Amino acid sequence: MANNTAGFCESFKEQYEIIANSSDEMYIAIFVVNIVMSIAAILGNSLIIDALRKCSSLHAPSKALLFSLALSDLGVGCIAQPLFVIHRLAALTRSYRIFCVSGIGSNFVGSTVVAASFVTSTAIAVDRYLALRLRLRYREVVTLKRVTAVVLVSWVASLVWSALWFWDKATQNCLRIVFFSLCFVTTTSAYLIIYKHMRHYRFRVAEQVGSAVVRHNTAGSQFNVLRFRRSVVSMCYIYCFLLACYLPYNCLMVLLIRFQQTALTVALNAAFATLVLSNSALNPFVFCRCISEIRVIVKSTFSALAVMTRN
Repeated sequence: MANNTAGFCESFKEQYEIIANSSDEMYIAIFVVNIVMSIAAILGNSLIIDALRKCSSLHAPSKALLFSLALSDLGVGCIAQPLFVIHRLAALTRSYRIFCVSGIGSNFVGSTVVAASFVTSTAIAVDRYLALRLRLRYREVVTLKRVTAVVLVSWVASLVWSALWFWDKATQNCLRIVFFSLCFVTTTSAYLIIYKHMRHYRFRVAEQVGSAVVRHNTAGSQFNVLRFRRSVVSMCYIYCFLLACYLPYNCLMVLLIRFQQTALTVALNAAFATLVLSNSALNPFVFCRCISEIRVIVKSTFSALAVMTRN
């Protein structure tokens, strides 16, 4: 076991030497940002998970996807970011053993929850596309059982991909490119198709808005145009934030396949990794801003806490 740990530590040795000889001020700033974002992610996503548990108006399969996204973001705040801070802080304090062990944990846990978050965002985009495509058959086809199976598979796949780092880093990096590209193309295509469809039928939608809801009494179901548009806009915001946070880091990882690490690339790695992890603190604000059902429950939770504090 000790030999295995020592072998894994070799991959961190060059990075350790670079950070240990770098400016402390920049890394201290990164630590502060990560600590603040970690606390925000824990509090924010705990509120979102509680709100999803209480909310009965959202479609159960959609709630399962949102729950998976919030859970992965909570994992980032609770585990990945604290380990990341310990990992970089250990280099500045010249604690190589702690640097190595925390680096292994940070890499494995961080990769797992971040990959799960990205896959879930793709699943949400596909879910919105199916809602548009299937209309009245959507609730029949997209069931809680099927969505739960998709969520479980995405978490297992993320876990396996992260574990691959222990055996073959080159293969894991290649799969990173394939995985990121596939999710990017799928998600972007889904939202573009939805946008094109909604724009094409904007006059028809305007008429439907006048009657608020278009009801089709087939199997007691209905397709609510306004609600669908709001849900798509909400998920687009989440996807845009996610893409803005993830793209720089993944581009850097691709470059590092061919180029050696330098003080600049190690510093960029820390900054871009912080950006990726910080996405978990941003999502709860998007949830509250764009999903009215969740916003109402979160507000009531704050009101209840305020009353308890006064008493």
